[in-house]
Amino acid sequence: MIRHGGQGLPTAAARAESAGTAPRAQNPFRRVARYLFRYRSLFVLTLALAIGSTLFLIAIPQVIKWIVDDVIQASRTDLLIWGVAALTGCYFLRDAFNSLRIRVNNTLEQKVLVDLRGDLHSRLLDLPVGYYDKRQTGEIASRVIEDVQNVERALLDGTEQGTVSLLTLIGISTILFVQQPMLAALVLAPLPIVLGPTAARVHFKAGRRLWKTTREAAGALNGLLMENISGHRLISSFSLADRERGRFQDAADRLKDSTLKAMFRWSVHGPGTNFISSLGAVAVMGVGGALLIQSQATGGDFTLGDFVSFFAYCTMVYEPVRSLNQLNQMLAAARASSDRVFEILDHPLEIESPAEPQPFPTGVPAVRYHNVSYGYPHRPPVLDNFTLDLPAGKVTALVGHTGAGKTTLANLLLRYYDVTGGAVKLGGVDVRELELTAVRQHIGLVAQEPFLFNGTVADNLRLARPEATDEDIVAALTAAAAWEFVQLLPDQLDTQIGERGVRLSQGEKQRLTIARVILRNPPLVILDEATASVDTITEQAIQQALGTLVKERTTLIIAHRLSTVRRADQIVVLAHGKIVEKGTHEDLIARKGAYARLWRAQAQADQHAFESLSGLESEPIRSPVERTPVAKC
Repeated sequence: MIRHGGQGLPTAAARAESAGTAPRAQNPFRRVARYLFRYRSLFVLTLALAIGSTLFLIAIPQVIKWIVDDVIQASRTDLLIWGVAALTGCYFLRDAFNSLRIRVNNTLEQKVLVDLRGDLHSRLLDLPVGYYDKRQTGEIASRVIEDVQNVERALLDGTEQGTVSLLTLIGISTILFVQQPMLAALVLAPLPIVLGPTAARVHFKAGRRLWKTTREAAGALNGLLMENISGHRLISSFSLADRERGRFQDAADRLKDSTLKAMFRWSVHGPGTNFISSLGAVAVMGVGGALLIQSQATGGDFTLGDFVSFFAYCTMVYEPVRSLNQLNQMLAAARASSDRVFEILDHPLEIESPAEPQPFPTGVPAVRYHNVSYGYPHRPPVLDNFTLDLPAGKVTALVGHTGAGKTTLANLLLRYYDVTGGAVKLGGVDVRELELTAVRQHIGLVAQEPFLFNGTVADNLRLARPEATDEDIVAALTAAAAWEFVQLLPDQLDTQIGERGVRLSQGEKQRLTIARVILRNPPLVILDEATASVDTITEQAIQQALGTLVKERTTLIIAHRLSTVRRADQIVVLAHGKIVEKGTHEDLIARKGAYARLWRAQAQADQHAFESLSGLESEPIRSPVERTPVAKC
């Protein structure tokens, strides 16, 4: 697929398709196996220890046979201590090998988990914004934590369990046929029914379908839980606790019902196959018992020790059969989880750096939207053949109704989305020809909802420049009008601010994000409703900080509050993705057009709000700027 915008730059998917390298579906277990083979020595050691443990387990009936025939029946009390010692040694070595296997297995398991989760997390960081627009955060987290573990455990434990079970089954079957071919045939007669490919395939497909529903229900429950945690303040303020309890209970019930359906099938299949397998042991007890009686009566060579050891092997042969049946169930659940894991890893990046990127323009670049078209999926186009220039080192403000295309223009500049027509150019270079990381490193974003990580003030600012000194950070905070309140914090720069900066006010968080952008010192700045969520007094402090931030930078301001854009070098009024008016504040007011109407409407709304709060109905109306001094931006 080629996006016909500007120079017709192909996406990564289009490049792969044109090169004949479009990704093909692969067996998910084979793909996870590659992670195992990164640690071949640990994997081989795990199998070797498991086989060693199994060999000592298989030896136990032979030791018992020797004790029964050559010690007990021969009344050799002098050999009894050696028989007991040999039996103890077999049990000890079986469990010693198993203990080492568990340690090695756990080490291998954690290494594979870290690698797979790391690749998954890396992919999530590279995926486009549009991917997250369609999914719940908790549902994605469920895939990274729970589904990855399901897949890894099934493959690692399944490979080990399957290998050991097959070897055990082959080894014991060989011993049984050597001892008593007729009884061995009775023991193994139920196995084609239990382990037959048709029954296994039917159970696997049905189990996979049921477990897929279960994993989706678990993801939905995790998504709701994370939504409740992040929205706890809203839930409390609107007294929505009972409503959310009901939603959570409904989601929990759906998970319970889907899990019970999956487990119900296993509750029938597992015990059913065990019962069928056990019929072989019943046959051995009957036929073998008759052979033993006959042998003892006629002086045959089938001894009590032979019968005891044979019956012990008979019960042991069904353990690997049960393991192989459980493995079928485990693989069905893992396949459902693997589909969810690899859906992320296989999701096309869509937004990628070009194979041979152009160097980022030097200095402070101008921005040009040239014949740009864009529309969100399943919605009418937001922009159609849109053209706008943002002069280098100047401030351009976008105003207009919600849905006019203001934030879309910022998203296209940041390459959160790519245009479907035309081009966005930085310093004359299409942004799709530039390294994606370079584009975003050279743009400072101050959003309406500031995002701060759980950590200290200094930690959050050093995200912009890791090598910054404390002096650099203080200078940035001072320029952002934030140093004054940071000095009052308990540990100043080392104060823990909590998840998403929960221990700070909205205005304080916003000023820290401005300081972070100042510390980065980018040539381009985007202010997306930077003062929309704060009061008028806090807005004054933020406007002072913004005045410092935008100096000698190409700046794009998105605003509903017109007091924030009055001194912009260029104000652009948008409506339905089109430019209605463009000019300075004074020019647009003089035209008495759309901008002037917006200005008057906002002034009247502010006046009404002021009168309702103060009761001073006689005070003459003034413009927002006259009542709220702002710095030049």
